[in-house]
Amino acid sequence: METSINKPGLFLWTEKNKRIIFDAITYLFVLLFVYTAGGKLITIETFKDVLTKYPLISDYNTIIAYLVPITELLVSALLIIPATKKYGIMASLGLMTLFIIYIIYMFLFKQELPCSCGGIISKLSWKQHIWFNSIFLFLSIFGLIIYKK
Repeated sequence: METSINKPGLFLWTEKNKRIIFDAITYLFVLLFVYTAGGKLITIETFKDVLTKYPLISDYNTIIAYLVPITELLVSALLIIPATKKYGIMASLGLMTLFIIYIIYMFLFKQELPCSCGGIISKLSWKQHIWFNSIFLFLSIFGLIIYKK
């Protein structure tokens, strides 16, 4: 008599499948970070100007305008190099956590602020930003859970 516990599922959590999912997650982050960093760097003067309108960080707008996209590109490099992918996912988790905390702060206290994301992402409302970033936050956590080395 075969129990449902012993029946193979639709998706087997083999090491190969975990690696494929982990790699897909890392490449989604690379796409996200390179896209947003590129948008910020291409319009760096506008990005710096928009940051002057943000609470808490306006005094540091020039430093942050360069630091954020450079960090996104460095994290992307970590995600591309096989030996550093785990560190890249950890850094992605950290970045997404910081972004979400700051977006929630802005949503609660300054809803009329412009978005400095660039491209399609800049069309999102602050609530949509929170959801979008939360999905990527979940992906980074899931990636760390399935990563094994």
